[in-house]
Amino acid sequence: MNNKEFKIFQKHLGYKFKKRTWLETALTHPSYRHEGDADQLSDNQRLEFLGDAVVGLLSAEYLYAIEPPLDEGSMTKFRSMVTSRSGLSVLALEWDIGPRLRLGKGEAQSGGAERESNLADAVEAVIGAVFQDGGMKACRKLFSRHFEPRLASLLEEKDIQVIKDNPKGSLQEHFQSNYQEAPEYRILSEEGPAHDRMYVAGVFIKDEQIGEGSAPSKRMAEAQAAAQALAELKTASPDT
Repeated sequence: MNNKEFKIFQKHLGYKFKKRTWLETALTHPSYRHEGDADQLSDNQRLEFLGDAVVGLLSAEYLYAIEPPLDEGSMTKFRSMVTSRSGLSVLALEWDIGPRLRLGKGEAQSGGAERESNLADAVEAVIGAVFQDGGMKACRKLFSRHFEPRLASLLEEKDIQVIKDNPKGSLQEHFQSNYQEAPEYRILSEEGPAHDRMYVAGVFIKDEQIGEGSAPSKRMAEAQAAAQALAELKTASPDT
């Protein structure tokens, strides 16, 4: 990788390496080392191992902080969506890693620069390289720039599905049928700047709060609150 390509890649990444060799190693496939002098050249397998652990931890940390809390199964599912081979290979395309991979001749001729496994491994190796070069603080910035928007989008799709399932309608039907009462929704708080607003909504029956939800829109927050209330009702009365 010449100096111009190195600068372009760092721009894609949003990180400037203090030690260039970390990135060069991250982009070196084992086949390249095997065809060269193994004593003089490292490949990206060890960095890949490190990067896998780093991105797994940061994903788990991000998902753990989501409100209302996700259960373990949901956290595992969403983490897998961005840390799986297919999820990482999408990021590799955004970073344009393929043309920059150092591959052995046989691997290159067989399409190694487009192979999903190679691309995903290289992404993890690059993250490992950032960790070695800049520590966890640098990795958090990288994660915030490249992974958090994807997770936020996936979580928003989840909220949209909640709305499609119509928990507000189900909750209203339950209380009107059983108690001739209609639930009331209130926005409890609004946080964040206008472009990144977070709303917290509560659902009440006779001024008693029975559910709460938070989301980037009032509608989604109310739906989340209704879904939580329905879940509580189901727990209290399994036959409900």
